[in-house]
Amino acid sequence: MRVLVIGGTEFVSVHLVRALLRDGHQVVVTNRGRRPERLPAGVGAIVCDRTDHAALRAKLAAERVDALVDVTYAPTTGADVEAVLEALAGRLGHALFVSTGRVHDHSLPIPYREDTPRSLYWGEYAKNKIAGEDALMRWHGARGLPVTIVRPTHVYGPLNTRNNETFVFDRLVRGRPILVPGAGGWLRQFGHVEDLADAIVAMLGVPAAFGQAYNVTGEEAITQVGFVELIADVIKRPLTLVHVDTPPGGGTVPFGQNLVYDCHSVYTTTKVRRELGIRPRYTLAAGLAQTFEWYLSLGLDRREIDFSAEDDHLR
Repeated sequence: MRVLVIGGTEFVSVHLVRALLRDGHQVVVTNRGRRPERLPAGVGAIVCDRTDHAALRAKLAAERVDALVDVTYAPTTGADVEAVLEALAGRLGHALFVSTGRVHDHSLPIPYREDTPRSLYWGEYAKNKIAGEDALMRWHGARGLPVTIVRPTHVYGPLNTRNNETFVFDRLVRGRPILVPGAGGWLRQFGHVEDLADAIVAMLGVPAAFGQAYNVTGEEAITQVGFVELIADVIKRPLTLVHVDTPPGGGTVPFGQNLVYDCHSVYTTTKVRRELGIRPRYTLAAGLAQTFEWYLSLGLDRREIDFSAEDDHLR
């Protein structure tokens, strides 16, 4: 298949491009051209800011693709998603949109299924992702375009732009304590980036996936403190936990980039398993071990880090 990836040089899309090439697909990416060194040989590149809709139409006017994977968020509005579909109208086989589990109303009981009501619980991010989902479904309903929505959550692995697992690595390898917000009992669910990329590739051009949304993540739910304990066990470093109450005035305890929030985040993957036969290769422990190997290979354990904010809590 000839596949157009919106993105291609950041975290999820880097792994997606690799997975597509591995499986023999022809790959073209469109992005702002800021990280061309991350593109493997043989990948076509269309340099364009997707928010410039007129320029996007001009750049894609001659493109005909079997599949589109829209994976960027910068932020990306529903209008931006719609613009890509318009630019490829009549020359696109299957459109896949990488959304998020955070479109769901997280005030409802867990676990969240694909049909759990959506809401703006997560604010502007949820608003934009919901608008992107709705754009695809309108095209599916009104024009018959094959579309699929993928909803990952807490994606981790090599090149992660979210400082979550690396946040814990950074402290454990330096013998520092890990500050935990409150009791650290809120449940989280993580999915390895390679599993997400493989799932997306497996869905492309599959009629059973048309018009559907799928949760795609790992199978293990784990508390915030359990996540830290698991990492310490995997990388074989001693662990000191310091539980810290939320500071007065609404501040937050340093604990990863986006793991502090006060609600559970747990999703079922029954649908993608049952309908498409897709399941993850990595357990959470195995994925963390692989990510730690990558972390060490880049020498990230030797980088300079400012711990002053945490030291203030420890005084």
